[in-house]
Amino acid sequence: MRGGLCHPVPVRVRLDPRQWSLGARIGVALVLIALIPLAIIARVSIDAGQRAVEDAQLTSVSASAQAATSSFDEYVSGVARRADSLATQAEVVAYLDARARGQQAPPPLFGGELSQPDVRAVAVVDPSGTITLASTNPSSAVASRSFLTGSKVTNEWFTQAVGGRSSFGVLEVDERTGSTSLIVGAPARRPGSAAIGVVAVEVRGEDLAEAIATAANAAGDQRLLVNPEGIVVVARDSRLVGQSLRKIGLGSVQAALAKEPSGTVSDAELRDRGRQIAAYDTTTTGAAVVVLQPRDRFFGPIDDLARTTNAFLIVVGLIAVAVAVVLARRLSRRVRVLTTAALAVEAEQPVPETALAEVAKSHDDIGRLARVFAKMAEQVAIREQRLREQVKALRVEIDQERRRRSVEEVTDSDFFRDLQTKAATMRERVKGKDE
Repeated sequence: MRGGLCHPVPVRVRLDPRQWSLGARIGVALVLIALIPLAIIARVSIDAGQRAVEDAQLTSVSASAQAATSSFDEYVSGVARRADSLATQAEVVAYLDARARGQQAPPPLFGGELSQPDVRAVAVVDPSGTITLASTNPSSAVASRSFLTGSKVTNEWFTQAVGGRSSFGVLEVDERTGSTSLIVGAPARRPGSAAIGVVAVEVRGEDLAEAIATAANAAGDQRLLVNPEGIVVVARDSRLVGQSLRKIGLGSVQAALAKEPSGTVSDAELRDRGRQIAAYDTTTTGAAVVVLQPRDRFFGPIDDLARTTNAFLIVVGLIAVAVAVVLARRLSRRVRVLTTAALAVEAEQPVPETALAEVAKSHDDIGRLARVFAKMAEQVAIREQRLREQVKALRVEIDQERRRRSVEEVTDSDFFRDLQTKAATMRERVKGKDE
């Protein structure tokens, strides 16, 4: 530490597995072995659950669409029967017959039909398409703008009705009032005769909405009635009425409707309402009933399961990491003892006998290896001791031989022989004097 600052030691992360320690490799292997199969099983199970939930929801929403379509068709069929009943009334036929001959006749009153709450107006149309009589339900909050006395009718529903077949008009939204209505035309005629005019009944959009809502309605359902042009004409949410499917985010449903009369869309985005599963079915009028159900209502539980599974995998992963670290450390510590002992033998230093004996107590492969290594180290030590003694003895022999050779070198020299001769002469002289 200098100047009160502590310089952190840089941590080097080894990304190459070949540079990892044995403990790290074992830990990673244990974690992968524990997590990969579990993760695969969990993912497969969640995917299978999602597919099953999606199939169940598609089946449910498709059944709702079919039920709503049947309810709608049943209602408009009832309206068509009522229109046929009006068209065959004697006073209606007499009225149209008299006008065809240029005579005056009392107009029919339609009092019973106009008293029906779902009827907005009733009109009588002559064969030329002129509305000769239009009566509005006095209790209707919105006046009929489709039936104006004296105006001409050129719609397809009139053409089919005057041709002798009951028909339905195209569902349209009145831009001024925002209301929707359906016109049902029936041919006016005597039994077995050709049509001499048409009786048309206009019913309110509110009753059409009620018709598609009376079928089994699951919580959160959104039911729309869409005309062939893809315009929403009936909806519980009035903000959607008059909008195209594409504009409210259901372009995929509109594209599917253009291809086939009924079907399902597994993922549609309804504006301000999120992701939906949609089913659609075409009615006898040409309009289609679209039923929407929020995906979250069905996928919420499976999403919760996915989140719970992910949390479980994380917890299991942490436990696996902890266990792997403990096991790896224990294993690597024992291997490290063997490594340290091997390095000690290599450096001709004392082997850590206590640590090696502790490892040798286990009965696994590492314990057996430790016992073999300890025995080998002991034998190496004995051999080294013997070698040292042999080297010491060899050095003594070498020293003795060196001394012998040195003596021989001295005694074999001329100088030494001359000294010997002089010494012998001196001994003789000394001996002669003594005598």
